[in-house]
Amino acid sequence: MGSRCFDRCCPGIGTMPIFCYPYYPCEPCGLEFDTPSEHEDHLAESPHHHYCKPCRLEFASDGAKQAHLMNSKHHHSDVYCAPCRTLYTQPNNLIMHLRSSIHTPKNVRCPHEACGKVFVSTSALIAHFEASTCRSGVELEDVDHYFAYHCDSQQLFVRKELIYPQRRWQITGHHDGPFECPICHKMFNYAGQIRHHLNSPKHKNHGHKPYVCPSQRCGQAKFYSLSSLLLHRETGDCDMGHRYEFPKILRKLYGIIQQL
Repeated sequence: MGSRCFDRCCPGIGTMPIFCYPYYPCEPCGLEFDTPSEHEDHLAESPHHHYCKPCRLEFASDGAKQAHLMNSKHHHSDVYCAPCRTLYTQPNNLIMHLRSSIHTPKNVRCPHEACGKVFVSTSALIAHFEASTCRSGVELEDVDHYFAYHCDSQQLFVRKELIYPQRRWQITGHHDGPFECPICHKMFNYAGQIRHHLNSPKHKNHGHKPYVCPSQRCGQAKFYSLSSLLLHRETGDCDMGHRYEFPKILRKLYGIIQQL
């Protein structure tokens, strides 16, 4: 740490220091920073440094830093991805990363013949249907209706009385925003943004969460969409109640979509 001093010239006295304040230099980069946090951010983000921010240690090489991340007791395997050399703040962030297409092969194929896209998980496939990106033309309202009324007849995972038709909103795009959501009052700059927001699972079914996990371990958690329920069961630690029935019910849904 260094310090900078500013002087003034006083007649008859000479130059006198007015005040001094510290600065934090990075000599290899020829940079100076006003605060310790700015200096530390530079060390952590610069490609010229090999710095471990949680431990506040700098290493001579990237290899030395990686060895530290893998072996230090402060960096457990539940938050560190060794192949990607990435440290996460929460174990769940690492779980989601490991389940992404970076580490997980895409082997779940869309059942519709005209589509044929592949995904890393069943939840990603269902999200594909809900987002209206399948060439079958299926969308969120269809997924809700088909699953509740034609697939899960025992209502193991959905409460059909909480499934409602999609509301039709009149959003004019002839003027600039902002546009206010009539339900949650969130503001949007463009008509397309608020249309997408109003058609989201959160605002469908009158704000209800019709999908339910049958596990007692999670307190029978409820969800706005089928894809969210599936993601919960794929990434959580719930006991897999009805684990054999769920795939059978989903195959019914796939069969309906194949015929579209």
